[in-house]
Amino acid sequence: MTELRAIPMTLALTAALGWFAFVMYGKTRLVLMAVQRPEFFAGIPERIQNLFVFGIGQKKMFKEKGAGWMHAFIFWGFLVLQLRTLYLILLAYFPDLHIPFVHSEYALAKDITEVIVLAMCAYAAYRRLVTKPARLTFSGEALLVLGMISSLLLSDLLYDGMHFALMTSRGDVSAVLADEIAHAPVGAFFASLFMGLDESVLLTGRETFYWWHIFIVLTFLNMLPGSKHFHVITALPNTIFSDLRHKGALRPIADIEEQETFGVGNVLEFDMRQILDTYTCTECGRCEVNCPTTLTGKTLSPKRLITDVRDHLYNREAGLLAAGGHDESYDGPSLIDDVKFDAIWDCTTCRACSEACPAMIEHVDKIVDMRRYMTLMEANFPKELGGTLRNLEQKGNPWGLPMGDRVVWAEDLNVPTVHDEPDAEIIFWVGCAGAYDDQQKKVSQALVQILRTAGIKFAILGEEETCSGDPARRAGNEYLFQMMAEQNIETLRSYNAHKKQLVTHCPHCFNTIANEYPEFGGTFDVIHHSSLIEKLIADGRITPRKTPEGSRNVVYHDSCYLGRYNDVYEEPRQAISAIPGLEMKEMARNRTTGMCCGAGGARVWMEEHKGTRINQERVNQALETKPDTIAVACPFCKMMLKDGVNELQVEGIKTRDIAELVADSLDEAEAPVVSEEVAELESPAL
Repeated sequence: MTELRAIPMTLALTAALGWFAFVMYGKTRLVLMAVQRPEFFAGIPERIQNLFVFGIGQKKMFKEKGAGWMHAFIFWGFLVLQLRTLYLILLAYFPDLHIPFVHSEYALAKDITEVIVLAMCAYAAYRRLVTKPARLTFSGEALLVLGMISSLLLSDLLYDGMHFALMTSRGDVSAVLADEIAHAPVGAFFASLFMGLDESVLLTGRETFYWWHIFIVLTFLNMLPGSKHFHVITALPNTIFSDLRHKGALRPIADIEEQETFGVGNVLEFDMRQILDTYTCTECGRCEVNCPTTLTGKTLSPKRLITDVRDHLYNREAGLLAAGGHDESYDGPSLIDDVKFDAIWDCTTCRACSEACPAMIEHVDKIVDMRRYMTLMEANFPKELGGTLRNLEQKGNPWGLPMGDRVVWAEDLNVPTVHDEPDAEIIFWVGCAGAYDDQQKKVSQALVQILRTAGIKFAILGEEETCSGDPARRAGNEYLFQMMAEQNIETLRSYNAHKKQLVTHCPHCFNTIANEYPEFGGTFDVIHHSSLIEKLIADGRITPRKTPEGSRNVVYHDSCYLGRYNDVYEEPRQAISAIPGLEMKEMARNRTTGMCCGAGGARVWMEEHKGTRINQERVNQALETKPDTIAVACPFCKMMLKDGVNELQVEGIKTRDIAELVADSLDEAEAPVVSEEVAELESPAL
């Protein structure tokens, strides 16, 4: 009967692969009709590395150990078994095909792999039907796919069992087949069960399992493009073509003065990689596990955001393909309508979603692109944000306070400006909060004390400093951001800042200047104050000697823009740990899984109208460690957590920046005495 396989196999392959090619042609055209990314084929070595580390190696999958190993083994099993499927198809045309490796070492690997993958499928079904993790959305399709995978594996093992038993009963066991039987323990086990059956039964059974295996393979192949399991095809390409830019840098609107439209209001205004992202979502829900909006009952779910974009694209697929691009006749819900206004504006841009996603999907860039459209094209944003954007444009700070007040915090400190101290080795970028917010002014003053204790010659820009532009950019006003960035770059370059080091205590300023200003010609050596303080302690230039009053049990809160955006996790902890008498505590959600305070993405200037307040949720997480002090390294985190403590009416809990803690731990005698001559040089600054 093996000689009769060629004709039905040819018909099956023609029909299945033909339909698959037709569907994939449409999906591929949609990707190619999206905005192009010219750098797709740049950075080949890094792309290959990502393929092996994150794609094949499944590195990000193991953030959740149990489920991670389960999915990884299923994936690796699929890779191993592709050779077997190809071999079975070739048998239809070459019945006596013998490939030595396939019949020996590979046979053993295949049997072991199939048993492991069957066990993993059983575990996956158990999770969906019994333990039911909250992040998983129940799906009949998922159970169907698990059933198909299991049937695929069982049909192969049963095919081997029937084939081995049939050939043994015929006395037709060649040396090659004997070698295969010896290397295929599971197939041999099934063969032992089938021995004694009538030869016609064995023959019928072998052909049944053979064709059942082929049927499942071809059916599964054609299920993929229209389901969430499309990631089986797109995950590796999505990894290869992942964005190689620094994860803290948003993609700018190029030649913004020449553009007629801004941001993304039409689905094909997303770029190719962003469309590929939507194909690749597995709906596993890992992105939701640490999302502050999901955890506090807001509209935004990062998983639903991606699937809503995908579903909107699929709903319009026929019209877009027929029109060869933008479909003018379409009169259904817009992209913004389908994704939802609140979902777009709920986001704190904390990147917890992208950090967790094993398929390398980026969520924040899509949200900001839609915000750009809504802000610049429709002026459609939360009403409280309007004043913030006007203040940034007119006064250079989000509160609209006088520019001349930017230096009031330093009036009694004789802090020089770069204009008066051009030889300063460090420029202290104070930031809007550090200059205007009463609580954060104390952090600026503490950092001045630390710098002077270390004997560092520093200066500030004074009234020439303006907002870095981060709030404008994250709120979608790319035009305003670029104006502010270019102004700041010009100011910094006029003082040769590219030859100095900049220090800032605001992670948002740090991220923007370090990672986004280079796009506009401003490349500077920027360090966050936590890293600088840790280095000064390590080098012995400052030495914490006493315990800050009222701060013995300290829990540290990770800033998203310092941690997830820039991988600065240990330096703040080391600086705090260097203070004698402190007990350092950790929240359950820390480092890469740290939860946002709720301020990022310009959310600090917007109200929360639904669910629990994010800052209160984070304070409650901190309170689980029974601290007397919540330590932070970000002005917005300090504002939000301090407000959260007050809103929850918690007594005896302080919120302090690490600079304040370290400054309080220094002996006053350590601070260098400023001579009258030096004071005279510094005093004209302010």
